[in-house]
Amino acid sequence: MLGFSWMPAWLLAVAEPGILEAVLESNLINIAIILTLLYLLGRRVVGEALAKRRESILEELRQAEQRKQEALERLAKEQQKLAQAQQEAERIRRQAEASAEARRQEMLQQVEQEIERLRAKAARDLAAEQEQILQELRRQIVRQALRKVEQELPQHLNEQIHHRLIEQGIQMLAR
Repeated sequence: MLGFSWMPAWLLAVAEPGILEAVLESNLINIAIILTLLYLLGRRVVGEALAKRRESILEELRQAEQRKQEALERLAKEQQKLAQAQQEAERIRRQAEASAEARRQEMLQQVEQEIERLRAKAARDLAAEQEQILQELRRQIVRQALRKVEQELPQHLNEQIHHRLIEQGIQMLAR
């Protein structure tokens, strides 16, 4: 009897020595036939399945590579747009700074003009005020002088001086 250590002991005890070997031999033959058929038929099916799987993997790799290239192209375009946007932002910033500086200079010039105008107005006002004060002082001096003359004139005025003053006044008017 062959060594069937893997078979249960009760099966070995019940079976007749020739039957067990015949069953095993027929099973081995059946298994060999099935394995051969599986190999021959399955090889083509498995080969086709593996070939299809290989093709689908290759197609997925090609698509992934294409998507990668498209993504790289989009990335390059977006980076270019970003660089353009940064340049435009820098241009706008420089323009705003120049505009702000021009506005500041304009405002300074306006303030200086206003200050000069106020100074000129103050000088005119001061000159007018001084002239007004001088005129008022002259009038007061003239009034005081006239009062003084009126007070002292009668004491010093005689007939001869009176005629001479009248003639001088007439000559001055005649000129």
